[in-house]
Amino acid sequence: MFDAIAAEALKFTRHRATWGLVWIWPIGLVLIWLLAIVLGGANSAPGAGEPTPAAWIADSVSFWNVPAQPFGRYLLGAFVAVVFAGEYGWNTWKLIVPHRARNTLIAAKYVVALGLLAIGFTLAALLFSLCGWIEDMVSGDPIPAGIAMAALAKAHGLAALACVAPVLLTAAYVSFTAILTRSTVAALVVGLVVTTMEELFRSFAPVLELYAPALVGALYQILPGYHLANIASWLKEGTLAQVPFPSGLFSAPVGSSLAIAGGWIALFVALTFWRFRRQDLN
Repeated sequence: MFDAIAAEALKFTRHRATWGLVWIWPIGLVLIWLLAIVLGGANSAPGAGEPTPAAWIADSVSFWNVPAQPFGRYLLGAFVAVVFAGEYGWNTWKLIVPHRARNTLIAAKYVVALGLLAIGFTLAALLFSLCGWIEDMVSGDPIPAGIAMAALAKAHGLAALACVAPVLLTAAYVSFTAILTRSTVAALVVGLVVTTMEELFRSFAPVLELYAPALVGALYQILPGYHLANIASWLKEGTLAQVPFPSGLFSAPVGSSLAIAGGWIALFVALTFWRFRRQDLN
């Protein structure tokens, strides 16, 4: 298992897709913030007021909202598509499969893909906080007193945990599509479409309920869109997400949301292993 992980890590730490879809987060963030610092230092006046410590901390960890949003999920889905479907395009599976168990190969891909994404997101989030602090120093904006490192670390931890479910779900269905279609492009397109449809249905379900209340209500409870938002709300704000429907407010216990989101993730991961074990790779 460790040999398979090492081989995958060696392959993708140097791959162009990793630079364009993983390391782009910290590198692009630094470039954007350097430009903002230069422009802010040249054109801005000192800030009008001092934010509260809680507001400053919330702003400094706001990067963690990005991986859970559609754009962030598009990019991470594209990377997962390359990791899982790339072997078909490179025609290398037939060279690898005879030497290792198939389950081990797929597990190694999950470990490396998710591990690299976690490193990229964590570096970007820490740099976001650091660059925000530097920008405040350069622009003269006051940094509130009383900010504890423990509170900042806790805020980062909770914000990162809120990203786990959407990241895992995106990786799960993109990896399954990549193995099923043997195509990076097809997996990428499915990732884009499913993520977009998930977001649209979560937003417009209250309107659609007027036309098919039973169907829309059932889908809203079963599909993962609301439950991802509910988990994030519970972790970051300590409250359950309540959605106003014509029939009344919709809410669910966080335990139910964890079970449903986890069930979808487990389903697609299991299907990925099952499909790969049955494939003819000659």
